[in-house]
Amino acid sequence: MPTLTGGAMVRPTIVDVAQAAGVSRATAARVLAGATNVDTAMAAAVEREARRLGYETNFAARVLRGGRAGAIGLVIAFDELGSLSGTFFTAVLKGAAKGLSAGEVQPVLLPADHEDLDRIPRFLRSGALDGAIVILQHEITHLVERLADSPVPIAWVGRPHADIGPDPIVIDSDNYGGGVLAARALVEAGRRSIGIITGPLDLEQARERTRGWTDELARHGLTPGPIVHGDFTLDSGTAAMARLLQRAPDLDGIFASSDLMAAGAIRVLQAAGRRVPTDVSVVGFDDVLIASTSDPPLTTVRQPLEEMGRAAADTLIATIRGLPAEKVQVLPTSIVRRESL
Repeated sequence: MPTLTGGAMVRPTIVDVAQAAGVSRATAARVLAGATNVDTAMAAAVEREARRLGYETNFAARVLRGGRAGAIGLVIAFDELGSLSGTFFTAVLKGAAKGLSAGEVQPVLLPADHEDLDRIPRFLRSGALDGAIVILQHEITHLVERLADSPVPIAWVGRPHADIGPDPIVIDSDNYGGGVLAARALVEAGRRSIGIITGPLDLEQARERTRGWTDELARHGLTPGPIVHGDFTLDSGTAAMARLLQRAPDLDGIFASSDLMAAGAIRVLQAAGRRVPTDVSVVGFDDVLIASTSDPPLTTVRQPLEEMGRAAADTLIATIRGLPAEKVQVLPTSIVRRESL
């Protein structure tokens, strides 16, 4: 860390970093300039000691020498900008931003919508970015194929439904395991007539959650109840729950594969005179803000959302810098039990 000498701040030099890392000054300089042809262990040691000592590189010079833009794009659904708290997107974005900041990389926000076919792919070809993190959601699945031949590496948060080329970076949670956890919690609560509000069929995550739910019910000798689809929004959960009650008014368990849809489902159940959890147990998915603030608080499958965003940033930065990285990661989910069960 920088130290005070005679009242003045003395900042560590590249010589200090080299000595702490056990490498030559030239090697330390090459690593901090962004060179990729350095032994990986040496590079890791230099970067670790630079962070520990608080060494500040001349960022502009490093970018020029390394031939990099020094920026990474964050591709998100445009609609998410209207709700910057309490959603899947928010926590992932927070984790990604932390990772980029730690790596001294500038984040660039790239919102996209249904009609956006060429703007973001064109921007990725412009040389303005070293890579991109795509927070994959239903509203932007049309971009997957457009970005498959990107000239810069892309880290996907969520597994795309289409081919994204060889050796992709994919950070996801265990959606199948989460579906298993949700079904198991409902069965253990004594529920036997269990329906599901699943997500859009063009999202692999939604299909995996449904498959885990179905398989776990079968292991307990239970026939899955009716399946209806939403789009992970509050309003779609409200509409889906109304359809479920029409098809199976005696349901005693609901798995909604997002917390927003679960909150919408609870409103409909309460309006219909069905008490939660006395008459019907409800389990959501994500563990975002609305899960703990709904009435009653929602039992849910927790996705490690912030950790997923951080893993995407760290893996992408390592790939850009030529460092080894585990490019496909599936992070574990867990059940968070609250009063709706």
